[in-house]
Amino acid sequence: MNTKEAAIQDEFDKIENVQERNAKILAAIDDASDGQIKSASSAGTNMIRRRIREEGFLRRILPPQLATNDDLNRVLEHDRPLIIEDMEPGQRGSKSIPFGDAADTEFYYGNKYAVYFNPITTPEFTKDINELRTYKMDLRQVVTDNALKDIETEEDTQFINTVNTICGPSNGVGAGGIQQNFTLTGGFERDQYVEVLNGLENVYLNNGVILMNRRTAKNFLKWGRDEIGGDLAEKLLTDGLTALTEAKLFGIKHLFTIKRHLVPDNTVFVFAEPNFLGKFYELQQTCMFIEKKKDILRVSARETIGCTVANVLGCQQYYFQP
Repeated sequence: MNTKEAAIQDEFDKIENVQERNAKILAAIDDASDGQIKSASSAGTNMIRRRIREEGFLRRILPPQLATNDDLNRVLEHDRPLIIEDMEPGQRGSKSIPFGDAADTEFYYGNKYAVYFNPITTPEFTKDINELRTYKMDLRQVVTDNALKDIETEEDTQFINTVNTICGPSNGVGAGGIQQNFTLTGGFERDQYVEVLNGLENVYLNNGVILMNRRTAKNFLKWGRDEIGGDLAEKLLTDGLTALTEAKLFGIKHLFTIKRHLVPDNTVFVFAEPNFLGKFYELQQTCMFIEKKKDILRVSARETIGCTVANVLGCQQYYFQP
């Protein structure tokens, strides 16, 4: 967004009346020449929603970092952008030796992995400018909010598909060469949940984030005072999941998502801390483009990101058998 567009955006933000704001937006569109006219931002609206769209959970598991052209690497095979990152090498531990003996000789090599980039885009939404004149809701919200959250849903989809591949089949061997997908019998009980907390620690990693859907999380509401302790049991009864401040349980951050098509019922994903899991880069942050040609507006959002789970031992999946 250039200086002139930013100034116009600031003027729009100062207007509290939605219809007045829409009139100014339409006036700016009418006065604009053909071509890209601005990058849009989201804003409040009084329209009735059809369903909830939530922000992505990938960005809370692996916080994104901004990448620049200087960070990119070149390879012989193709021209696509990527970043080659270093990874801690594996090495043998120390051992006791008798006096007069010498240490073993071991050569070490720095391990590397690549973060590949690809774009994510919405469809190109097309609308006649004159049809927008009848709207009473915030026009920016109409063309931006849902599209931006849909992009993050696609991020989550690709991430979970990768994690499912890494964890492998239930009670089978995962990409790390050990079992990473577990079925726990006996239901969602506290004793069973302790096994979830132990999983990553068994491979010398800390629990970073635990992900489940809201329906699964409601099993915590079934735990009594003797299992939870203190007044939290009463707060869960009266306030539901909102009683879990920042969704922190057992000292571990929990994420409760509505995306049951990605995170199934009675399924829990456990992730290591970001520095022990992988990298998430934004080469081009999400941007909404609005293009005008005569009386037709074409609207689309696009981003270019790269995400790699480098330490495949850093994620596990658990299914609670009812």
